[in-house]
Amino acid sequence: MSSQPLDPINNEAVPLPEQKDQSVYVPRPEVEALTPRTPEVFSTDPVPPAPAPESFAGEPPSTESAAPPVASVSVKADGVGGMIIAPEGGVVDQITLRSLTDPFETPSVPRTPSRDLFKPDAGEKPPDGALLQQFVTTQRMRDLWHQIDALQEEVIQRVHADRTDTDAYQQDLLYASSLLMQSPANYDEARQIVYRVRGDLNREMRVLADIQRYRPIIVIYYVIWLAAIFIASRFDMQFRQMIPDNLPILKLALMPILFATGGALFNGIMALIDHTTRKRDFDPIHNTWYFINPLIGGVLGLVVFVFFVATGTSFNPNLISDQSLANAQTPLTIWLLAFIVGWQQNTAVKLLNGFLKTVSPEKPQAQTERPSFTDSTGKS
Repeated sequence: MSSQPLDPINNEAVPLPEQKDQSVYVPRPEVEALTPRTPEVFSTDPVPPAPAPESFAGEPPSTESAAPPVASVSVKADGVGGMIIAPEGGVVDQITLRSLTDPFETPSVPRTPSRDLFKPDAGEKPPDGALLQQFVTTQRMRDLWHQIDALQEEVIQRVHADRTDTDAYQQDLLYASSLLMQSPANYDEARQIVYRVRGDLNREMRVLADIQRYRPIIVIYYVIWLAAIFIASRFDMQFRQMIPDNLPILKLALMPILFATGGALFNGIMALIDHTTRKRDFDPIHNTWYFINPLIGGVLGLVVFVFFVATGTSFNPNLISDQSLANAQTPLTIWLLAFIVGWQQNTAVKLLNGFLKTVSPEKPQAQTERPSFTDSTGKS
C-alpha cells in the first residue's frame, strides 16, 4: 500500500510537492570522504572493552550474522551490451571490422566482478580480536555503510545508454554491503570494493572529459585533410609537369599517395569512433598517432607505388624511361591497393617485416658461456 498521506476532508491522496530541477549533481559528503585528507592517528592506550552492539535502522549490525549469498552477474564491459548467446548455449564470437583494423591492438578485457577479486580469507588464520576492535570500530563500519549508500546514488546518476557498467557497479556494491553485514572482519574487502568502484567512476569521468575535448579537434583535422586530398587530386596534371621528363614513371605517383592517405583517414575515423563511442576508452596518449596517421598513409602509398615500379621493371626493363607513361593513368588496382595499405597500416608493416626477414634473414647470435671462476681450493 502507498504511504502517501490522505486529505482528511476529501479522503484523497495529497499531491506530493514538485521536485526541484537538479541539473548539476553534487556528490554526497560520504562519497567525498572516501579518501581521508589527513592520516588517521590511533591511540596507543590499552584497548577498552568492546561496547555493547548498537542497532540502528538501515545500517549494518555489529554482530556477526549470516547474510544470504548474492548471485554474481557475468557481464562483458565492451560497450556493446554483453555477449551474443548461441541457441545451444555457447558463446558466438563477434568478428567486427574494427577488430581487424584497430591501430592500437588493445583487445577489450571484460571487467572482473569484485566477488572474484575480494574474497574473505576463510581458510586462513582469523584476525586478531583486539586489533579488530581497535581499528574496525562501530563508527568506521557506519561510515563505510553510508559511503556504499552514497556511491550507489552516484552510480545511478552517471548511467548512460549502455547500462552494462552500471549493473556491474551495483552488483559490486551489493556484494560489499553483504560482506559488511556478515562480519566486521570483512571491512577491508568491502572498503576495497568501494575504492574500486570509485576509481572506475573517476576513470569514466576523465575519459568523457578527454572525449569532449579532443574528438572535435581530431574530426576537424581530418576534415581539413580530406579537403586537401580532394583539392590535390585536381592538380594531377600540374604535378606531372613538375616531374622531369627522363622519369615519366614518377608522373603516376600522386594518385596512389592520395588514395593511401584517404585510407589512413578512414582508418583514423573508425578508430576514433570505436574508442570514443563504443569502447569509451579514449586516451590522449594516442593523439600523436591520430595527427601523423595521414602522413604515414601517404608514405605507405609511396611504398606501394615503388613496389609496383620495381615489380613492373622486372618484366619491362624500359618501364622507368617509357615516355608513353607521361600521359597514362595509374592502374585502378594500384589505387585500390594503396587505399587498403593506408587503411590496414599494421598489416602492411607486418608484410614489410616479413619481406625483409626473407631477403635478409637474421643471423643466430652465438651464445657466450658464462665464465667460471675457481677459488683457491679448486672449487668452481
